[in-house]
Amino acid sequence: MRTFKLLLFFPLVAAKVLLVPRERAVLRGSAASYNCSISVPWVVMSWLFDGSVGLTISMEHGVLENTPRFTAVNYTTNENYKWEFTIRNVTRKDSGEITCDVQNIQSIRANLSVQEGGTVSILGGNLTVKHGDQAVFVCVASGWFPEAQVYWSMNGTMVDTENYNTSVEAIGTLLNSTSTLTVSAVGSAQVQCLAKVPALFIPQTSSVFLIVETNLQADRTVLIAVTVTFSLAALVVLLLIGIVLYCKRKRAKQSNYQEEVMSHRQSGEENHGKDNPGFTTDGHESYLSNSEAANSSQIPDISQTNSNQQTDFKTHEGMTTTKYRHQTIV
Repeated sequence: MRTFKLLLFFPLVAAKVLLVPRERAVLRGSAASYNCSISVPWVVMSWLFDGSVGLTISMEHGVLENTPRFTAVNYTTNENYKWEFTIRNVTRKDSGEITCDVQNIQSIRANLSVQEGGTVSILGGNLTVKHGDQAVFVCVASGWFPEAQVYWSMNGTMVDTENYNTSVEAIGTLLNSTSTLTVSAVGSAQVQCLAKVPALFIPQTSSVFLIVETNLQADRTVLIAVTVTFSLAALVVLLLIGIVLYCKRKRAKQSNYQEEVMSHRQSGEENHGKDNPGFTTDGHESYLSNSEAANSSQIPDISQTNSNQQTDFKTHEGMTTTKYRHQTIV
């Protein structure tokens, strides 16, 4: 009899039951699953809720009784006996202790927390304040269980907890949280209030915008100063362009004038010192100026002149110069 007892309790010492996860939080209405495994053969596996049996599994026959809420799936391999137990459509009443009991080997416990996610909203919407003033935002997280963790962010950066405070109020079996954020308005930003419970992987958020008004008079002064600066710069540029164009035109005119003067000088030098065509009297050349030569070509023949015309002849040292004096008797 004593030998039988030693053999009976030996598997209890050698075998080990594993249950994962040991802590689970899910939202109301969702499903919660647990895995129970053992490395040695077994006979019966029972799942209990706060001491009451919810589902029984036989190693030989499988699940002895399935219900719509409790199911089990066999994931046993050659080296490991493993069953996954699932509770569907959980309620707040399902919160508590979950036990995987392998008969005559080991019982191991886990915890289930059924939670509720509510709503989150920043009151008042967007807020416009003057630069440097205090901006106050109020966020309300309603209908949560357990108490929602509320925190703030501005432009995606988490706000220090010293800048806001949160109070909690129970409404029936649910909890409402009110958080007040106070910041100095130094620049426009997107403000977010976030709320979550452990069962909620992605927090619920509410967003508004902080709009900071700047000193309009200072902005106008800066705008005027910038405008005047650019106007003066443009005026200086235009003035420089005008001066450059004027200088180019003046140089072009001076160059044309100098070319004309040089052309006239060259023309005068070519004509200077040349004898005008004349005629010979008594074998001597007649020296006439250009104008006199031109006039001489217009003097009619002596034989065709009026009898009233007088001709004077002067002879100097063998050179005879003929001068014509015309008188027209009217």
